[in-house]
Amino acid sequence: MKTIVPQKLTKGDTIIIVSPSAPLAGLLPHRLKMGIKGLEKIGFKVKLSENALGIDGYVSASPKKRAEDINQAFADSSIKAIIAAIGGNHSNQILDYLDFKIIKDNPKPIIGYSDITVLQMAIYVKTGLTTFYGPCVLTQFAENPNPYDYTLKYFKKALFQNRPIEKVEASQLWTDEILDWFNQDDLERPRNLQENEGWIWLKRGSGSGKLLGGCIVSIMHLRGTKYWPDFNNSLLFWEIPEGRSLFEGEDPANIDAYLTDLKLNGVFEEIKGMIVGRPYHYSAEQVELVKQIIINCTKEYTFPVLFGVDIGHTDPMLTIPIGAEADLDSTTNIFRITSQGVK
Repeated sequence: MKTIVPQKLTKGDTIIIVSPSAPLAGLLPHRLKMGIKGLEKIGFKVKLSENALGIDGYVSASPKKRAEDINQAFADSSIKAIIAAIGGNHSNQILDYLDFKIIKDNPKPIIGYSDITVLQMAIYVKTGLTTFYGPCVLTQFAENPNPYDYTLKYFKKALFQNRPIEKVEASQLWTDEILDWFNQDDLERPRNLQENEGWIWLKRGSGSGKLLGGCIVSIMHLRGTKYWPDFNNSLLFWEIPEGRSLFEGEDPANIDAYLTDLKLNGVFEEIKGMIVGRPYHYSAEQVELVKQIIINCTKEYTFPVLFGVDIGHTDPMLTIPIGAEADLDSTTNIFRITSQGVK
């Protein structure tokens, strides 16, 4: 399917907040207020979808209502982009209620990460529309006192300019510290940052292809469905979310299982490279373990593997245009996005 590239964003554009899964925008009004302020600082006018503040147990609203918010946002010509309040674990419930004709006929950026992977990949598969794996409202845009410069830099590179991002550089500092939002500890101080050692090549080599991926747990929701992408000639990017609590990352044993699933599904036969996000809330021992898991699972293949990239559940974070072309080359230590995500 031909890739569709949406219009670039400019100051003064209206961006709408949706809650496709978790109801945290309604439960945490101070985070929402901070996130809206962060969006307004870079020039957006901000609207809320009808169910953005909804609370219906562990989701914001019924699947039909959540899907209708997205359908209406695409159909409304006054709205130039759609951004998720936060992820969750139930965006898959709304896929069969999305109107992919409306989405295809009214292309615009849809932005988010984690569980938003499910929507982004499904939309890309069914319409060819480039979507954007990047910051959410309650997380990155609500950072105290301001969104991180690195996050904003690559958000703007991806969405505010009609040319490729080109060379991607590692952040100088990073964090995965948790300050309790419900106790409003996040209002007391900024999170602590630590020096970033940068990315490393777990497997050397070079490869080029379209960027496909997201949160590895969410990717696996799509396996065996009509929304599963064609990974042929792609660069697979994936990252590790929280596990049983916010204070620990997904169990490395589960990562081993997911990678084995991808291998059995033939994905590793198709891809030209792999980009792995910096692990979330892992000990040094767990980081080394997951590195070895990746090496073991990919040892039969020749594609390069880049590890520790600023993608996903740690901060700051990149904005990745899903469907854009990119290059990996260990000889020159290059990760470069070579085609534009917006026009």
